[in-house]
Amino acid sequence: MSDSVKKRVIFGVLFLVFLGLVLAGCGKKEQAATETKQQVEFRFGYPSSVTNDYKMMMDHVIPLFEEQHPDIKVKFEYMPWGQFRTKLLTELAANQAPDLWISDGVHFMNYASRGAILDLTDWIKRDFNKEDYLALDFASDPEGRIWGVPREIQMTVFYYNKKLFDEAGVDYPDETWDWDTLLSAAKKLTKQKDAKVKQYGYHSQNWITAGWFNFIYQNGGRILDETRTKSMLDQPEVVEAVKFMVDLIYKHKVSPTGEVLEGAGALGGPFPSQLVAMQYNNSIQVSVFNKSKDLDYDIAVLPKRKIRAVSYNANPFVINSKSSPEKAEAAWKFIKFFASNEKVQRLLAEGGFGIPILKKAIYSDAFMYSSIKPDNKAAFIEPLEDGYALPMDLNKCWGEWNNAINQNLSLAWLGEITPEEAVINAHKAVQKILDSAFSNND
Repeated sequence: MSDSVKKRVIFGVLFLVFLGLVLAGCGKKEQAATETKQQVEFRFGYPSSVTNDYKMMMDHVIPLFEEQHPDIKVKFEYMPWGQFRTKLLTELAANQAPDLWISDGVHFMNYASRGAILDLTDWIKRDFNKEDYLALDFASDPEGRIWGVPREIQMTVFYYNKKLFDEAGVDYPDETWDWDTLLSAAKKLTKQKDAKVKQYGYHSQNWITAGWFNFIYQNGGRILDETRTKSMLDQPEVVEAVKFMVDLIYKHKVSPTGEVLEGAGALGGPFPSQLVAMQYNNSIQVSVFNKSKDLDYDIAVLPKRKIRAVSYNANPFVINSKSSPEKAEAAWKFIKFFASNEKVQRLLAEGGFGIPILKKAIYSDAFMYSSIKPDNKAAFIEPLEDGYALPMDLNKCWGEWNNAINQNLSLAWLGEITPEEAVINAHKAVQKILDSAFSNND
């Protein structure tokens, strides 16, 4: 073999060795890059009181997300609602909270005031088309910053017992109803037997979600001002609204007293037990009412007074402000996936876990055109579409002032003081709480 041939052979061998080393290096780099991506794991705190709810997330949603995002792993941390918030507050104090969690809609402002969660305003504007969703801006503060994306919507609606309406010859509620119509129907639906009321027309509740918030705003009143730092409960419109609700119990006797309601608890509540023919309640109650085989019911939008108004809530996804940029970005990808994936949103609707926020899922056979009761599902959506659905004056001390109102109004519901006295006492208590919370503007 000539020297030139030998050189060419040696060169060829060396080239192949070099090429093999290069390819091996590239392979290791790709493998290393893949391994690095797979190491992005975030903790997901998930409160729930419904078994099928967290099983849907654990068995279907998260596996589907991880399949589409192999570089992200979700560490799912479930806990019942009651325990979750207590643990979360402890974890926040110790800087050990999950990277992503579901916040009760009435508490996200408290987390925001602590600096515990990220401002998602710019991310939402960048990655979401608002026209494709309902209630996308639910988790907003008075300055317009958005702190979370709703997992689902919970709307207050008007439940009524069709069987009891038919027996009394009363027309079903519709959008023409006002407070006078409500009272008139409640009188016709209240039935006595042996000098005792066996059936009440309506259930007047000392409760923000399904009670006084709606009546106050329908009457043109307010609870807090636009800054959510001043009580507006001393307005005449507020007193008038609360008086109307209490009069349903003691003056018109079309709503049960607390003593009567105690006996209905063992029967699943006043509406499923057919003690009352009408009540306002949260949309999530559908899953409870549908378990009562003998309950023939439907829903309508709430009756109006001076204006239309209805309370609604949503439990938003929020991201820990102390999470690393990589974990925060991974959590954001999960939020986008959950909110925009039609299959996931349909699972939410079909499971009865709440009203989805994606319009494609809302206006589909999974929700709006589902055969599952109630029939008039438009009542869940109309307040949002028409702009009169209201978050419940959310601020960082919501829990404290809400409790103060409940405690003071309860004396009126018990008939111990007048509605006027109860409202003024509530106003003073709420303003004291607000002054304490916002005195340093922190």
